[in-house]
Amino acid sequence: MDSLAGERRPNKPPQENITSFWNRFISKSPSKAHTIFPPSLYSSLLPRPTSQASSSSVQNFGSSYEETASRVRNRVARIVRDCHRTNSKYTDPDFDLRGNSSDCLLGLTWDAPPARGNPRDVKDAIETLENNGLLIGDQPLTVHRHALKNVLGRRRLWEADAEGVPDYDPHPGATHRVDWIYEDPKFIVDGYDSSDILQGNHSMDCWWLSAVATICHRLELMERICVTGKDEEAAECGVYGFVFWRDGAWIGTVIDDQLLLKAPDFANVSGDIHDPSNSKAWKFRKDNQTGSKALFFAACRDENETWLPLLEKAYAKIHGDYNAIWGGWVGEGVEDLTGGVSTEFALEDVLSKGRLWKELINEGGKFVFGLDILGASEGKNGLANAHAYSLLEAREETDEDGKMIKLVKIRNPWGEKNLEGNGEWQGPWSDGSKEWTPYWLNKLNYRFENDGVFWMTYSDMLNTFTNLYRTRLFDDSWTVAQEWTSVNVAWLSGYLQRKFIIEVKTEGTVVIVLQQLDTRYFKGLEGQYTFLLHFILQKQGAKPGDYICRIVPKEENFLSAKRSISCEVDLEPGIYEVLPKITTDRNPEKLSVDVVVEEWAEKNPKKLRQVGLSYDLAHSKVFRPDPEPEVKSEEKKEESTQTEDNKVAKDEVENRITRDEEVEKKEEPKDENKNDVEKKEETAEEDKKDEQIGDEDDVHPFQWSAVAVIGLRVYLQNSDITLSVAGSKNAEEGASVAIAAKDSE
Repeated sequence: MDSLAGERRPNKPPQENITSFWNRFISKSPSKAHTIFPPSLYSSLLPRPTSQASSSSVQNFGSSYEETASRVRNRVARIVRDCHRTNSKYTDPDFDLRGNSSDCLLGLTWDAPPARGNPRDVKDAIETLENNGLLIGDQPLTVHRHALKNVLGRRRLWEADAEGVPDYDPHPGATHRVDWIYEDPKFIVDGYDSSDILQGNHSMDCWWLSAVATICHRLELMERICVTGKDEEAAECGVYGFVFWRDGAWIGTVIDDQLLLKAPDFANVSGDIHDPSNSKAWKFRKDNQTGSKALFFAACRDENETWLPLLEKAYAKIHGDYNAIWGGWVGEGVEDLTGGVSTEFALEDVLSKGRLWKELINEGGKFVFGLDILGASEGKNGLANAHAYSLLEAREETDEDGKMIKLVKIRNPWGEKNLEGNGEWQGPWSDGSKEWTPYWLNKLNYRFENDGVFWMTYSDMLNTFTNLYRTRLFDDSWTVAQEWTSVNVAWLSGYLQRKFIIEVKTEGTVVIVLQQLDTRYFKGLEGQYTFLLHFILQKQGAKPGDYICRIVPKEENFLSAKRSISCEVDLEPGIYEVLPKITTDRNPEKLSVDVVVEEWAEKNPKKLRQVGLSYDLAHSKVFRPDPEPEVKSEEKKEESTQTEDNKVAKDEVENRITRDEEVEKKEEPKDENKNDVEKKEETAEEDKKDEQIGDEDDVHPFQWSAVAVIGLRVYLQNSDITLSVAGSKNAEEGASVAIAAKDSE
């Protein structure tokens, strides 16, 4: 602000200075980059573009999935034919771990963290060997150069930087195919099960693994995701197909079977070791590079089961890289896997614990649930803090005395306890606790294992975990309608003038989701603005404050509310309005989209092409690519502009001559009035300069120009619905409307 002080005129009233500041700070024509590349480069890849006033899409939830799954199956079949023709396994050109592992692991704008040695690790290791009598005297110690460089030259994966932020700097040892890693690979062994899931030492997607664990006991859900996993011919060719949910639509992807390993190949670490029979190399491979235990990221517990690492790889691919799926929320993961709608709430805020229990019992399989623990400095009773968990089952059973007990079964995605013995609940009903009598072991068919699974009472669950994620699932009986638009978001924001209109023609349950584009898919191009969503649902023509539901993000779910918020309600036939409200933060330290494009087009063009295309595809839901200008029309326009400029210049010259002649004819002002005339001229000149400053959009270094892309998605159990966008399209649409002032706050 100090830089602005010099521009203010001491003789101007404070209100005029404030007005001048806002004129410079707030853009008069907010804008957003909606394409990274010239449309002519990729127009054939884009879906048919729509305008901001596009008509909504209405699809059956099941049939839209089948269309996507069918495309994936057809693509896999074509790849299999080509593999047989060339007698070569499939290599995915868009996600080649062996050929370009860096772009598969790291994001667009990732920079390597500064190296910081850890010599203490070496010292501690040598002392451990000495204390156990394994190093005697002063005999030379052979050390692998590769391993020593990793210890001394890089931070460990989980080590934080100076500001306490963990670095993501993975360095897998090698890349090999499934049939090279596994002795007898099988996509699934004895079905999908949460007990299959092991979080890798280098995986940072516990939230997503917890989401997988919450649904993998549901065979019908897993088979919708893993489209071609059990196809032996495709597996032989090393090709797998999957379907996920993104921004209100199904998206399919195909991957090859290359996976990352923790250990490097023997040839890279053997040094001068003499191995003429290759026996040492085979033993090294057997011990370090064979089976699930050898994988760098997530793995199945069974040494020959492959579905989880391949599913994780496919999920990373559709987001661009493994770095993009670092950190998230269980509910988001379940949505991406199922197309469901998640609601997050703090467990200590539950109004009716009985009503929640009925949902947890989950008759009919309408919901799946996840949990997390946040806020505490340390874990609780053996459970890790800042960590996600899966709620597998809820049961109400009678004990030996006929007393009813409510129990929940929960799983930690680690799949086992850590070296300190933490990772599973250590309170009542934990493994080995006194509550486990032979009666209960038999009744719940439970065995004590180091598998991350544990039981606890419903009451302990409410008091131990912070948040619960409830995801409603949909089937072929549901229809989904959606509409996308863009809105200017003012610095001081209320409920927008632009709103969504829903016409419901049949009574029933309706699920309403206000969403914005998922920036995880184009990480690095999200820009400087972050948007937080709110909305009101009301009947059309309702009085201010007379709403049906009002969704306001609370502290415990403000991060997930940056992607979507929802409301589930029973509606009668009628016309309803959804009034969005968007609050915004700007981080000037983050790079704007145009700066990223200019810089990374030279530094990493291949990665920019990958992430930029995802950006363009996402924004094509709203923005119609600008047509390529024609040379002739431009020339005409320029010629017309020049003609107009010449005419204006000519008129200005003639007017100036006329004014000069008039001034010469007038008498010069008297001496006593000369100072007054000069003062008036100076004041007019200052006012003119102030007006010019206020009119220039780029005067203020941190000018506010926020534009959000938002969409409304509506689920209901019939197709009788109309969805549209209404409201002002001028620059005022970011301001609050009358109802917002009373808004029912």
